[in-house]
Amino acid sequence: MKTFPAILLLLAALFLLPSSLDAQGLFGKKDPHSEILRKAKRYNLVSVRQAVPGAYIDMRYKYTSAANKPLYLPDMPCLVHKATGEKLKKVQKILEKQGYALKIWDAWRPPEAHIALWNAVKDPNYVVPPSKGLSWHCYGISIDLTVVKKDGTPVPMPSKFDEFSAKAASQYVGGDPEIAKRVIMIQDAMRSVGFRTIRSEWWHFDDMQAVNSRRHVTAKDLGIRMP
Repeated sequence: MKTFPAILLLLAALFLLPSSLDAQGLFGKKDPHSEILRKAKRYNLVSVRQAVPGAYIDMRYKYTSAANKPLYLPDMPCLVHKATGEKLKKVQKILEKQGYALKIWDAWRPPEAHIALWNAVKDPNYVVPPSKGLSWHCYGISIDLTVVKKDGTPVPMPSKFDEFSAKAASQYVGGDPEIAKRVIMIQDAMRSVGFRTIRSEWWHFDDMQAVNSRRHVTAKDLGIRMP
C-alpha cells in the first residue's frame, strides 16, 4: 500500500507529457524517420518495414547504382504506396509458407534520384526517360525485390540487381531448375495480388491497381536529403 501514491504520481506524470512524445520515445530509441513518415502519410506513402513484417530491406542505391555512385544517402527510408504495401504483406505471407521472404531493393524513388539514374544510363529499355514522365517508382507503386530464405540467407537468382543484360529478363532461360522455380514462385505470388511484370527485369513489379490514387512527391516534400 505504501507504493500506491508513487504509482499515482507516475500515472499523472505520463498523462501530462506532451502528446507528440510517443511510447517509443519514452522507452526506447525514437524512430529517426518519424518526421519523414508523418509527411509521407499525406502522399499515401508508408514505411515498408512497418507495412510488411518479416520482409528484409536492402536499399541497393544507398551503396551504388548504374550511375556508378549512390543515389541515396545512408539514412534513406524505404517507402511504398499504402495500397502497394498491403499487397506486399500478402505476398510475404505466401512466401513464408514456402520457406522464403521478400528482400526489397528499391521502392519509392524520389524523382531527383530517377533523373540522376536516367542521366547515367540513358537506356529506355531499363530506365523511363524523364521526357516520357516519371517512373512508377516515383509514386511508390513499383517495387524492385528478390527472395531470400526466411532467416535472410541469400539464394541464387537469375542475375544481380540492375544487371542490364539478357540475364535480367523476367522470363528465365538459364539451366538451373532451382532458380527457375524461384522466379516462377515470386512471379506467381506477385501476380496473384495484382502486380504485373516487365520483360526486361525479373526483379521489377508494378502495382497498376494503385495508379488512380498515386500522388507526385519529391524528396524535398518529405525533407529527405539527397546526395
